[in-house]
Amino acid sequence: MTGGTGGEGRSAGASVAGDALDELRRARRRFVVLTGLRWLPVGVAVPVMVLLMRERGLDLATVGLLGAVYSAVTVTLELPTGGLADVVGRRPVLVVSSVLSIVAVAGVALGTSALALGGAYALWGVSRALDSGPLQAWYVDQVHAVDLDADLKPGLARAGVAESSGLGIGALAGGALVAVSPLPTTGAPLIALSTPFLLAALLGVAHLVFLLAWVHDPPRARRATLRDVLRDVPATVAHGASLAVRHTVLRRIVGFMLAFGVALAAIELLAPNAFAQMLGGESRAAAPYAVLVTLGFFGSAAGSSLAPLVARLAGRSSRGVLITAVLSAGALAAIGVPVIGVAAAAFVLFYLFLGMGGPLLDELTHRSVGPRERATMLSVNSMALQVGGVVASLAIGALAGATSLAVGLVVAAAVLVVGAGAMIGLRAPAQRSAGDPASSSSRTSLGPETSR
Repeated sequence: MTGGTGGEGRSAGASVAGDALDELRRARRRFVVLTGLRWLPVGVAVPVMVLLMRERGLDLATVGLLGAVYSAVTVTLELPTGGLADVVGRRPVLVVSSVLSIVAVAGVALGTSALALGGAYALWGVSRALDSGPLQAWYVDQVHAVDLDADLKPGLARAGVAESSGLGIGALAGGALVAVSPLPTTGAPLIALSTPFLLAALLGVAHLVFLLAWVHDPPRARRATLRDVLRDVPATVAHGASLAVRHTVLRRIVGFMLAFGVALAAIELLAPNAFAQMLGGESRAAAPYAVLVTLGFFGSAAGSSLAPLVARLAGRSSRGVLITAVLSAGALAAIGVPVIGVAAAAFVLFYLFLGMGGPLLDELTHRSVGPRERATMLSVNSMALQVGGVVASLAIGALAGATSLAVGLVVAAAVLVVGAGAMIGLRAPAQRSAGDPASSSSRTSLGPETSR
């Protein structure tokens, strides 16, 4: 009798463990697919975005102004939209973001004036701000609902692969689509260069369908009202911003993100010019640089797949971020070497190392916050990245203009190395066990960490 009971107990325990494993795999699979579908339309649009606006008659200054509109809207709304996702739930915010993204890319496809395109860009910025954290926050919530001690790195790494692969595959498809488009090349509301944006809109609809089918928030005692939103969103944003200052791990992560924003903006701003100089002009460099950007996306995907291995070899995630950031800085500086083979290899290596460190940095963030401010903190990180980008666009661009592209790249690399110093000796908070009563409230669970 005793032996039979014990066998039944072991069988039931194995069944429960198997069910939990299935839940974790399902959540990870959905997160990865949704991430890939999110970034595939962006990849389709990227190669032709400037070309379309130029064909519509906009000069480069106006094109730059539209980019500034997008960035300004995104930065302004980062924190409020992150707080909104923490208050009303991940699903409604993601759905609204997806709908706005579809409208925005369709608006770009059809827009024939600076005003119309500016409106589409502003909508796109709102969409970007809305989705900068909720999907990843939803995934972590799903994992922690099953097992608070589950390793987040595999899911975050695979999502990083999906993001970069979506961008790379989309970029190849978008460039090829223009060549086979049946639409006229000019003089119509829809032209050949509009075709990738129409495809991006259709892919956005597919993304929306999967969001509606797969993303569901945990049951709430009651639905958030407008009064809740007006009261709780500012409080959540203020609390998240306060944590970013008071909590040692989060403060260091934000500092690192500022430096990394400088590095990313520097490579986007200076690398095209560096390759144009080496290849004999912008027109001759356009096609090779497009291929190089695609290789960079795939390099980032490969790096993301290696992130768990990097963490194991480094001993902990923060050390892995430190090592990959220093390697990224070396690659960034090497892009200024006036030898095409060296510069091209350094460009791809920069994105490879970027991919390695990204999931590890995300894991550090998630282990330092609870569900009530998870999306808000992801928005804080995103905003820090973009602020660093603005600084680089102004300061590094001016420095490179006054000196040389190589000097600008070296200075940006030095900023990244300094920022990586924030990871030295950093240890993320231990993951809470299911029996820890503080795990249900991030405000209390974070209390002891602020004293580090």
